[in-house]
Amino acid sequence: MKGLLGVFLSVLIAAALGSPAAAAGGDCLLPADYHSNDRPDPEGTPTVIRLGVLFADVTGIDDISQSLEGDFIVRRSWTDPRLDGLAGCRFARSAVWFPITDVMNSSQLRKTRGEMAMDQVRIEEAGRVTYVQRFFGSIATYHQLDRFPFDSHRMRIRMTTLDYPSDQVRLELDTEFTAVADLLNIPDWTIKGLESEIVTGTVPEFDATYSILHLDLLASRNSQYYVWKIMLPLMLIVLMSFVVFWISPDRFGPQIGLAATSMLTLIAFQFALTTMLPRLSYFTLMDELILGSTLLVFGSLVEATLTAVLVTRDRTELALRIDRICRWVFPMALAALWVIVLS
Repeated sequence: MKGLLGVFLSVLIAAALGSPAAAAGGDCLLPADYHSNDRPDPEGTPTVIRLGVLFADVTGIDDISQSLEGDFIVRRSWTDPRLDGLAGCRFARSAVWFPITDVMNSSQLRKTRGEMAMDQVRIEEAGRVTYVQRFFGSIATYHQLDRFPFDSHRMRIRMTTLDYPSDQVRLELDTEFTAVADLLNIPDWTIKGLESEIVTGTVPEFDATYSILHLDLLASRNSQYYVWKIMLPLMLIVLMSFVVFWISPDRFGPQIGLAATSMLTLIAFQFALTTMLPRLSYFTLMDELILGSTLLVFGSLVEATLTAVLVTRDRTELALRIDRICRWVFPMALAALWVIVLS
């Protein structure tokens, strides 16, 4: 009995939706002379597409793959005078003229169906056509990491209609719909805002000029994790190596052992950090700190070896004098390194 009822309801829903011209109510039939392949505007007059993007969620920014993972809702609207008088109707997307919007810096966005989960457009007054669609996936960002981990970026999304050059379709920003959700699932970044710009530019791959929407998501990295988990331990490793200057040079075994242990600890620490950053052709702020720290730790190892040699040659007084000088020089060099790099 339940099976028959389900079949009956399915038939009833199908009858209500009807053909591609199914509607919320009223007589919704496309004009007989309507051709979905033809633009609403005559040649020489570009069709204006209002484009709005809502950042529903930003779930991650990947430094390794240089990408942004998110959930986006895109609203497109344009006027098709041929559909005037059909306000309140809904049509299948394939039944009307429809401009496909391409995200130029992503090939991995997945789409869900549009309006009412039936992939339909909605017709409003004066032939205004509206279509809402959700995208989720990753977008290439190409952000520079030279100030890592105190970096801020403009994560750009580039959108256009590759089927129609700028002389056929012109984009406008839908400011009422373009925004960032108040609550985002990305604790390691702070999203400071969203900036937008419509430009006209050439796409070399298609050898044509297009109207392009630039959406810049302004993001700043929350650096507290790196300060407490990386930078503070790094400083402690360097300071540990400075203890050799306070050990009597005639005890050169523990002195050299401590310096060598500090050096090995720092090397292991560097290996642990290699998975956190892509292989870059330039130095980041963190790289500069690590390199400077490595030189200081290696310098303490060299100093311990030198004073040990002096002691074995009965020049203990000179070894003690070098230790006293290094007790001040090396900490001052460490402070100068951090000031210069972080300034």
